[in-house]
Amino acid sequence: MIAPVYRLPIGVNCLSNNGKVYISGPCGVVDFDCVSKIYRKGNMVVFLPYLTPYCSSIFTQAVLGVVLGYSIELILKGIGYKVYKSKEKLIFTLGFSHSISIDIPEGVSVRFNKKTLSFMSANFGLLQNFTTSIRAYRFPDSYKGAGVVYVNEIVTCKEGKKN
Repeated sequence: MIAPVYRLPIGVNCLSNNGKVYISGPCGVVDFDCVSKIYRKGNMVVFLPYLTPYCSSIFTQAVLGVVLGYSIELILKGIGYKVYKSKEKLIFTLGFSHSISIDIPEGVSVRFNKKTLSFMSANFGLLQNFTTSIRAYRFPDSYKGAGVVYVNEIVTCKEGKKN
């Protein structure tokens, strides 16, 4: 059986140390746990023992992330829903009696105005977990469609009361 060989793009560096794989590039650094060791010659990388399909997909996702970066956009739909930044925290007013403050994880950059948030990071898993945790505070309503919504998400609303 031939060992799977991965080719790294220009400007991407990859190394393994104590069960972690570090991939660095122009958009940032991504690390993940892996029992395999890296053997490298030029821009060719071989993992021994071979990567599982799960680790292989994480590796390719990390390489794409450090080269191009990932971005996710959220929209605050509803009356009075706002967001503002204080130091390294996002503070949301989502219709509760209190405001919600969330720490911005290291490696995630945030751009926003009052109703739209744009998150960018090299680590796609971290980015998805962060946006999902924000969305969990005010999931889209099934009658009005109000809440925290992804940009291209279509929220199907139920029909209201019938007379």
